Amino acid sequence: MRYYQIDCIKVFAVFSVVAVHFLLNSGFYDIQIDSWLACLYTLLRLTFITAVPLFIMTTGYLMGEKKLSSEYVARLFKILIVYVVVSLIDWLGQIIFLNHIMSFKDALYGLLDFSTNSYSWYVEMYIGLYLIIPILNAAWHNLSEPQYHNYIVSVAVILLFLPSLFNSGGKIISDWWTGAYPVGYYYIGLYLKTYPEKYQKLSTRFVWLSSAMTFLVLSALTLLANYHKIFAWTNENDYMGYQPMIMAILIFVLLLRLPFKKKTVGNYRLLTKISSMTLTIYLFSDLSDSIIYNQFKILVPDVQHRLLFGPLVVTLSFLIATILAIIVAYIIKKFSRSSRRV
Repeated sequence: MRYYQIDCIKVFAVFSVVAVHFLLNSGFYDIQIDSWLACLYTLLRLTFITAVPLFIMTTGYLMGEKKLSSEYVARLFKILIVYVVVSLIDWLGQIIFLNHIMSFKDALYGLLDFSTNSYSWYVEMYIGLYLIIPILNAAWHNLSEPQYHNYIVSVAVILLFLPSLFNSGGKIISDWWTGAYPVGYYYIGLYLKTYPEKYQKLSTRFVWLSSAMTFLVLSALTLLANYHKIFAWTNENDYMGYQPMIMAILIFVLLLRLPFKKKTVGNYRLLTKISSMTLTIYLFSDLSDSIIYNQFKILVPDVQHRLLFGPLVVTLSFLIATILAIIVAYIIKKFSRSSRRV
């Protein structure tokens, strides 16, 4: 069964990756938040930082029934092939367009420590998550009672996300497990798949109003913490933070409620195409970002002025990464067909 809502979430997430990297590459984190534009980008970050949590939640939503098998393990190699191919193209592009010096030997070693592509830390994380998914699923399906699943998700939230809320003024509760936040997001996605009635029975007006109110509260907290200061990247607004967790759940539920008509499936081909290439687009955005920001910083030296061009720069980088992903996906598909014939 195809979940077009999940396709929307994945496309939103991969665009959010490129968008949130604008803040990193434009110099936003080096300026004081004292203009209306800087405040706007501070609030946009609150939304776009959910990219990685959303990706992991979609994994939990889609792979909650997976069990260990040879086919399951083989699928990991397909992901690794995409990672290797894109990373080597990235390495070559960095040499051609940016004159970066990295030998082929160093590039190969970089594949092992995930440094050839500077955005590939996600692949390093995902490999480990992928390997333990059958174990996570076995634990989830050990019992079918809602109380048991509520316990799993509650423990994950308490151990992985709540420390960022209670420890903001000093350590009050243990934060030892917060680095395992991918497991928490995985189980949240699986929970939403298992109990759709929890959010589907809510009225659309209630969902939107509660989401808007929550966003306003988190926005106020973010602005109060950073106004007239250089943006502080803290546990509260990092991936293990309660703020990205809450925002990711809100966005996930809102997009899950989107209506799709089965009779117009053909209209969603572009959506499903991009959705199937999100990892490739994500990895290629390292190259597109490197090329664009190398020139962008020269053409627009003032950071405040750079913020004006954010939508244009993000869109351009996303389009370049998407085009490269389409080309590579076509080549890999052709090569796979040729290999089968042989």
